[in-house]
Amino acid sequence: MELFKFLAFLAAVLPVAYGAPTQATTSLHPKLLAAMKRDLGLDAEQATARVARDIWATGVIEQLRSSAGDSFAGAWIAEDGTTLNVAVTDQALAAEVTAAGATPAIVANSFSKLEGAKLALDNIDINQPETLAADSANSGIAAYYVDVAANKLVIEALADSTAHAESLAAQVGLVASEFEVRTVEAMPTTLATVLGGDAYYINRSARCSIGFSVTTGFVSAGHCGTQGSSATTSSGASLGTFSGSVFPGNADMSYIRTVSGTSLQGYIDGYGQGNLPVSGSTASATGSSICRSGSTTGVHCGTVRALGATVNYSQGRVTGLTQTNVCAEPGDSGGSFYTGSQAQGVTSGGSGDCTVGGTTYFQPVNEILSTYGLTLVRA
Repeated sequence: MELFKFLAFLAAVLPVAYGAPTQATTSLHPKLLAAMKRDLGLDAEQATARVARDIWATGVIEQLRSSAGDSFAGAWIAEDGTTLNVAVTDQALAAEVTAAGATPAIVANSFSKLEGAKLALDNIDINQPETLAADSANSGIAAYYVDVAANKLVIEALADSTAHAESLAAQVGLVASEFEVRTVEAMPTTLATVLGGDAYYINRSARCSIGFSVTTGFVSAGHCGTQGSSATTSSGASLGTFSGSVFPGNADMSYIRTVSGTSLQGYIDGYGQGNLPVSGSTASATGSSICRSGSTTGVHCGTVRALGATVNYSQGRVTGLTQTNVCAEPGDSGGSFYTGSQAQGVTSGGSGDCTVGGTTYFQPVNEILSTYGLTLVRA
């Protein structure tokens, strides 16, 4: 009986995503439709069309990225959910962009130039020197990333660090027209917690959410646990052990190898409305719709705001994260991000909450799979 309960628990919490573009773009799961209606204001027909469009856009972007070469300057889906914008620095490429079904934008800065500046920031000390004029509670560099729609490197900073952010941009060779400093109210934090709940526990203490099943275990966030940490159910039954973990640094990812006999399924917890299948892990573009599931707040949706962001947590910088406007709260860490049926990543951290809204970052799942040589379990 205990084994049956244990396996039933796993079937409910080992996640993945819903509504397959290859097999079910016309039948997204009711839970996903409800979340997209609540958070994006889309009815069932609009949500289905949005997911199909998001997946189509990924292929077009990769095609044009390859053909445009160094003139490629980024791509994003507009707020209307249908217009795919592709930026290039060469006017001669506009016709090719149009022929591919996208809208061309002629800009000054190539993506490689702005991404190069971001990578340079990753390799320098971004901490602000302490001065009498800077209140430590109001100073700090929160995150930075390439905003492809603005065609600039964006540095997010607290109020007393705007001048410092400008000096950092200058250090990596950017002039005023190539960057923007945006003031934020709070520094991002990771989303682990010690509150009880129906999720998995690290060393029988902190709680996180399971990300996606792989053939030998599951993946989650790196800040949830270090290599060798134990993972258990809420009742204390063993799930497995952290076999690998990276945080902070170039990722926020972990791989938990589960104990023998564990039932690993290609589904995400539907929170009382059925388990939700996944079919792959094709990465979504900037502007794509995206949803998240976590053990604290359930299912919430929004859009992708930026790729390859660097986030400055109190524990240290993490590079390569994706920024979204989906809310999350403590305990949601490690949980699934997905577009339609395509797995996108695991929840890292952010700011705000699901009452007032917020910004949440996730670790792309494909990097986790390639780093540890894992295979995603599909429904």
